[in-house]
Amino acid sequence: MSIDTVSAPPLYTTPALDRKAPAVLQLVPHFDGGGASRLALEIGGAVVAAGGRAFLASESALVSTHELPRMGVKAVEMKLASRNPVTNFNVARRVARFATENKIDIIHAQSASLAVIGHGAAKKSGCRLVTTFHDGPANVHNLSKRSLAAFAESDLVVTLSHATAEEIAKAVPSLGSRLSVVPYGIDLTRFDPTQVTAPRVVQLANQWRVPDDLPVIMAPAAFERGKGQSLLLEALALIRDLDLRCIIVGPETDGGAYRAQLEKEIVQHQLQDRVLMAEEVKDMAAALMLADLIVAPYLEPATYNRVIIEAQALGRPVVASDFPNAREVLEGSSMAWLTPPGDAMALGWAIRDALSLPLDEREARTGQVIDNLRQRADRLVMTDNMLALYGHLVSADQAA
Repeated sequence: MSIDTVSAPPLYTTPALDRKAPAVLQLVPHFDGGGASRLALEIGGAVVAAGGRAFLASESALVSTHELPRMGVKAVEMKLASRNPVTNFNVARRVARFATENKIDIIHAQSASLAVIGHGAAKKSGCRLVTTFHDGPANVHNLSKRSLAAFAESDLVVTLSHATAEEIAKAVPSLGSRLSVVPYGIDLTRFDPTQVTAPRVVQLANQWRVPDDLPVIMAPAAFERGKGQSLLLEALALIRDLDLRCIIVGPETDGGAYRAQLEKEIVQHQLQDRVLMAEEVKDMAAALMLADLIVAPYLEPATYNRVIIEAQALGRPVVASDFPNAREVLEGSSMAWLTPPGDAMALGWAIRDALSLPLDEREARTGQVIDNLRQRADRLVMTDNMLALYGHLVSADQAA
């Protein structure tokens, strides 16, 4: 069940170019701190750092967050989400007008749902169109015909995993070389175990009343059914003989309805003294360092499994559902356990197996896990690859 040695997929690389830094307008459905928002922020900051101009359009009220001006990214509040074709047409016209007035080179739709709007706006304004598909490979088959058509006419389609790219290539074979993989990268200075101070970890331990003598497993994810928190509770009920503390932490996305259901299930499984439901935490690096094991029992495949990446950067063992993208992200790790999605018994056995790893053995493997991850998921490599792809598009326009 443990993954030992499997070679990592290669990163997209490109030769250095003497190129003008572009002006990029990114379209994000909701700037909510999720994966797409974080990715857009990182790319926007890299564009600015390279001497270009970056704009981030979203209809969320959070576009005024302090991180945007700090990184030099300009926020544009704009209504983007709609299923009405007439509304989408009008939104595309507004995006095109903004792109023309601000001399945008590239419109980057950070969502398949915005590909149609991005395509219409790029066509009207004469901009290049880049679309990023954030969902897992299984979701490719759920794309509408209009979204697939927008993908087919994009100047570049980007995915974060090779497994997803393979499915898109099957669905839109005409993309050819216009389909690229840019693996998700994180800030390795933030998720560095040597930089996470003991007082930060102790503060969280005291806040959550974590016992010193019990192993801690943590499931960091939004409170959504597809993240598998209910399955985790079922698995914990099956390993009741194992003394541990489980912390389920993350943001609510439905007003608290699913969280309330989980609280009832905790009582039903008699896990009140073993499971803590915690609020979303800002210091995720300290939270992960507090845990002896990170669990991602997803029922649906995620694209890049950000928490799994962050956990490995800190040298933490990981138990995750065996989806293609999770396997891709965990390849090469000596402290990874993959279990069949939805199988509570297998999940329980994996948790037991991971926690039974002797402390000296775990410490010996920690360095390997960190080094393996650093070679595969560096934010700077991710943004450099994205800038290189932007540069190819701008260079092609200049040559034309």
